[in-house]
Amino acid sequence: MELKLLSQNLLKELETIRLENSHVIKMCDLSLSKCREVIYHFKKKISNHAFHNIEEGIEFFKTIKQVPLSNLVYYSELRSFEIQFPLGNQKVQKAYIQKKMDKINRFFRYNLDFVQYIEQDKTHLDENYFTRAYFKDVNITYSRHYYRDRDFCTSHDLLLAKLFANKRLIGYLKKRLINIDSKNNPCYDFSESNLEWTLSNTAYVELVYALASVGAVNYGKAEISAIDKVLRQAFNHNPGDVYKIYSEIRRRKKSRTKFMEDLSKGLEDRMNDSDA
Repeated sequence: MELKLLSQNLLKELETIRLENSHVIKMCDLSLSKCREVIYHFKKKISNHAFHNIEEGIEFFKTIKQVPLSNLVYYSELRSFEIQFPLGNQKVQKAYIQKKMDKINRFFRYNLDFVQYIEQDKTHLDENYFTRAYFKDVNITYSRHYYRDRDFCTSHDLLLAKLFANKRLIGYLKKRLINIDSKNNPCYDFSESNLEWTLSNTAYVELVYALASVGAVNYGKAEISAIDKVLRQAFNHNPGDVYKIYSEIRRRKKSRTKFMEDLSKGLEDRMNDSDA
């Protein structure tokens, strides 16, 4: 009962994270952290635990554990997809999305029997798929099984998590395709921009946060993620996780606004040169 409650609470926390974070990568990072915490707690409880009966074990591995595990897979895949998302034109972006969708569809084709088993709500193989008793029979010629803990895993619990995660990811990718073609895209097409950010990622992040801090965009109502998105496209630059970099900047022992100071001095020097 305690573990089921943890899963239910995790779903609420993940929804809160989703609603409070418009930046996808930050949302993924926070969600992954929460999922890992729950899985770690589950592992401590379950690894040396003997279930009262087969049904209890099946419920844990097929239902309760799937909440943190499937979300862990989903947000890991989503984060990887977004970090590598190309900054090129729409054609390049669509090709990238389609390639990812093709990979997911291959997963469904390769595991068609298991997918149908789950989608048709069959249960006659649950004891084989979702209890630890049969994990020792898994063919470990597949490298994905080498490092799995047989006290905390079954032969198919991870496969089920991937199935759930990939279904969600397909939905996300379809929306991504629609958004590329939607009229909500920025009116200026940066795909032909030959501008390139040539300073450090920390300098870039200082600029993003400075613009937001002084209300330079949308009268101060623009979010960090929106400013970041436009500047990435304009400067053909992918700095990574701007929130993490910002945290590192805040921990600087010396000047925390070095780029801003360099910017001010550079402009002052340019004006002085022009006056000479």
